[in-house]
Amino acid sequence: MRSRLPGAARSDSHPAGERLSTPRRVLRAAVVCYLSAASFYAVQIPAGKGPDETAHLRYVEFLAREHRLPVFPKVNPGADYEFHQPPLYYLLCLPSYLAFGSSGEAKAQGVRLFSALLSVALLYLTFALARALAPERPWAAVGAAVLVGFVPMHLYLSASVSNDVLTEIWFAAALLVMVRHLAAADCYRSGESDRPPGISAMVGMGALIGLGLLTKSLAVVLLPVGWVTAAVAARGRERYEWGRLGREAAAITLVALAIAGWWLWRNQQLYGDLLAQKAFLSAFTDRPSPQGFMERSQVGPVGYSLIVVLWTAASVLGVFGPVSGNRFVFLPQWAYVMGALAAAAGLVGFARYLRMTALARWQRQAWWVCAFVTLLMVAVFVRFNLSFFQAQARYMFPGALPAAAVALSLGLEGGLGKRLGRGPLVIVVAALALLALAALPLWVIPPFEQP
Repeated sequence: MRSRLPGAARSDSHPAGERLSTPRRVLRAAVVCYLSAASFYAVQIPAGKGPDETAHLRYVEFLAREHRLPVFPKVNPGADYEFHQPPLYYLLCLPSYLAFGSSGEAKAQGVRLFSALLSVALLYLTFALARALAPERPWAAVGAAVLVGFVPMHLYLSASVSNDVLTEIWFAAALLVMVRHLAAADCYRSGESDRPPGISAMVGMGALIGLGLLTKSLAVVLLPVGWVTAAVAARGRERYEWGRLGREAAAITLVALAIAGWWLWRNQQLYGDLLAQKAFLSAFTDRPSPQGFMERSQVGPVGYSLIVVLWTAASVLGVFGPVSGNRFVFLPQWAYVMGALAAAAGLVGFARYLRMTALARWQRQAWWVCAFVTLLMVAVFVRFNLSFFQAQARYMFPGALPAAAVALSLGLEGGLGKRLGRGPLVIVVAALALLALAALPLWVIPPFEQP
């Protein structure tokens, strides 16, 4: 007998396929709109003005020209400061780079369009993650996918040459696997399934971590998340199953190393560091450090922390550039105020959803895992800003954005009260999409075009 995931919505009058057909159609329409918007961004963003775009493109150019992996220059890396990155994203970009014309600008546009197309997978993964976390709320899943797609900063990033796009896909897929594994383990523990979940999910988890490590070293944070998931899922019906925990943790680790171990070994041989992070950090003695920033701005540690928090909060919605030097483009102040109010409403609604909804045990466990991922991303971000002033929320997008979008969508769609219903979610999603479409021509592009 096929077991059903705990917490799935029941409906005697409407088959599951019928209940999901309309949300899925809306999702497909939203994806088409997103892809059009991302293509518009890819074409209109001035050349080299995506986040670290020139350095990322130089990696692709090196692969096309030299037919070998680059080595990061430990001293004065100059424009080659992304050469420490793992190669998977750049290798995937090669066909589009080689296919689009002969000029550098045309090739860059080709890679941008490839990144935009690649980012569509994140919308579908966010939808699937929301469906896994809240099976009874298909419209919240649509809202979460649209929220991820039309955040102006994320749209700007997805339409640029950047390995962040592919990193986000591996993170979202890994979260989805973890949520489903927890649900399957709970089915077994509660007696709804005769057998414990197989090891195949954790093998898949290890593969996603390995692919993530070949895309960006940030994916290393998924290893402890996978181990925690295995530890939570290993509780059996009558006792804790230590053997299952050992098998699943070993599967995650060994599969990840089988895929990415060669890259870690190469880093160790070249830089004396598995992730090449020490070589990267030591090479940038001229980058703005917290101490240098505080001296120039004449602020203390408290003032510096406040600037980082405010700048980071603004960059969730969008801080673009730099235009030149350290000059960035901001949206109008009212956009940040409205975005903060919408986020606050979503968080209040999500807290109400958690309090008033009879969540299954596995759902609560899954939300704790999502919170753990987000906490790790914040810790990595704080550590980075103790070395350099890099108050950019995009560094936390891979692990935090999909789950945050699901939480906000659940909070806005019914979490604020039955009388409001889906109204807040529809208003926020529509306003965000309009802002994303208007931001580029009205506020982002003009400063780049000024001499």
